[in-house]
Amino acid sequence: MSISKKIGALVVVFLLFNLATAFGYRLVVNRVRDLALENSTNLMMQDYRNELKDVVDAMALSLSSAVDGVTDEAEVYRIFSKLAKPSRFFADRSGYFFIYKVGGTVFVHATLPELEGKNIIDRKDPKGREYIRQLDEVSQAGGGYVDFYFNKPGIGVLPKLGYSRMIPNTRYWIGTGVYIDDVDSRKEQLSGMILDLTARQVRGLSLGLGGVFVLLLIPLVVFLTVTIIRPLRQLTAVANDYSVGELSLKVPGTNRHDEIGILANALARLGVSIRAAMERLHKK
Repeated sequence: MSISKKIGALVVVFLLFNLATAFGYRLVVNRVRDLALENSTNLMMQDYRNELKDVVDAMALSLSSAVDGVTDEAEVYRIFSKLAKPSRFFADRSGYFFIYKVGGTVFVHATLPELEGKNIIDRKDPKGREYIRQLDEVSQAGGGYVDFYFNKPGIGVLPKLGYSRMIPNTRYWIGTGVYIDDVDSRKEQLSGMILDLTARQVRGLSLGLGGVFVLLLIPLVVFLTVTIIRPLRQLTAVANDYSVGELSLKVPGTNRHDEIGILANALARLGVSIRAAMERLHKK
């Protein structure tokens, strides 16, 4: 392989390296993006879980204290209704409480009072999940979370996260839920921001590598061509002329102090030696 081809191969290797670097950078950025989205989603969901648990635990303890020693169910209903029904929470005031008897009978419901007294343990959400049964089960197991779908007035069916637990010293459990559709929307917003940022970073990297190629590599190739390849071709032409007895050509590059200069001077000395030898032969 000639030197010019080797320099060309070096340029190709450099370009391939840059492409591999950009591709690897993109893979790393995508992985970081996925981890960021996963962690932020988990954090948002954990915030919802903490908020649900805090409000339900606080109300459960308040209700337990309020009905301590009360045995009449009608009085328990009155106290529970007075404390639980007016309560609204979350930033959009969409949070409310519902209280059930163990087994799935609605006892107090802040937004659907027409269900009170009905057993809806078998009720399913639009996805077919028996969410009341699950809330009933996790409440008796010490409290827990249930994912389900529920109609949000004016918007439609949306994903919701519910939490329920027993009211201490009673046979009732209390729960609430929060719509978590904003988790996906916030995730999409965050994903868009990260994609926009990474796209700018990738463009910047590409422009930077392109700038290096234009401002550094191309001038380097030109420099190598001018300072190495062209002198070597000139010296090769002189050597070819020497090989056929043409010794009149001046050897270029003898004033250089690099390997090309050493080769040029060696070739010049070779020409002197050949001319001297030929002159001796002519004299004989």
